Amino acid sequence: MNLTSPFNSFILIFAVVLSFLQASGQEVHSLGVFSGFTIPYTWDDGFYKDPRYRIKYNLKFAPIGVHYGVDRPGYGLTFDPSIFRTGQYFNVINTSGGDVGERKIDMTFIHAPIGFKLHMIDMSFFKVSFVASASISYMLAGKETITHLDSKLAFPQSTYPILPPDYTVEYDGVLVPNLRDFTLLDKSDFNQLQVYGAIGFRSDWDLSENYRVSFDLRGYYGIFDPRKKSYIERVDGNQTIYDLPGNRRDMFAYLTVGISRIVEIDEKERQAKTKQRSGSQRTPVQSKYQHLHNSKSKKKHSPPKN
Repeated sequence: MNLTSPFNSFILIFAVVLSFLQASGQEVHSLGVFSGFTIPYTWDDGFYKDPRYRIKYNLKFAPIGVHYGVDRPGYGLTFDPSIFRTGQYFNVINTSGGDVGERKIDMTFIHAPIGFKLHMIDMSFFKVSFVASASISYMLAGKETITHLDSKLAFPQSTYPILPPDYTVEYDGVLVPNLRDFTLLDKSDFNQLQVYGAIGFRSDWDLSENYRVSFDLRGYYGIFDPRKKSYIERVDGNQTIYDLPGNRRDMFAYLTVGISRIVEIDEKERQAKTKQRSGSQRTPVQSKYQHLHNSKSKKKHSPPKN
């Protein structure tokens, strides 16, 4: 999977849109930092048909991000590099329906989404915007672990030949030993690059002429299965005892709060000042050589005729 081309495309789109925003009119530039948390949701076909797992919701801290934005009347552009964590947790369920453990998916990414804002409420001190963005993410850390008590779980019969010696098959399930944070997948089993698309809403509150507080909520969707093809082939070949075959996609809600320094620029005023500066630079140069132009323009007097 080659993501170099999409990355270059995002940069090109960002440059084109930024030049469009700078074409005319009044603009507000903002630069700041933000933090927040994610609410992950992992859609895995194998989990949802596997009686050993039950979905569990959790929050994950997204420590830091940097924001740069340009706002025009009616629309704007955002660039928000950040580090975030995603991956859902699942309860492990025994054959009687009891909760006997937990399966955790933990992934940490760094990404740089480019977003377009459409202002729904556009006031001088307050804005509410619809946001659509896209990003390429790089995995910093990834791990999938399972913890469960001594219990009886419903393993598929296709895995019986590869069960460890201390797993005992009975007529209504498999007796399993106590496990604590047993690694099912490590970073090498995940794709290091992922592409996310997102939509959501953003509100910007100008506290003064210089500072702005922003609240941003977006829903992200991972385009590709986060697991490597080699691991998926092992799952499809019944070589992993805690997984059933199925596609997986990562989604998460990303809520952030940030503060930014803002600068308001009037494009007409800026162009006027630029003209004024360029004019003042040309004037001394013209006056310095003015006597040469005057001398050239004087007519030569012909000598008197006898």
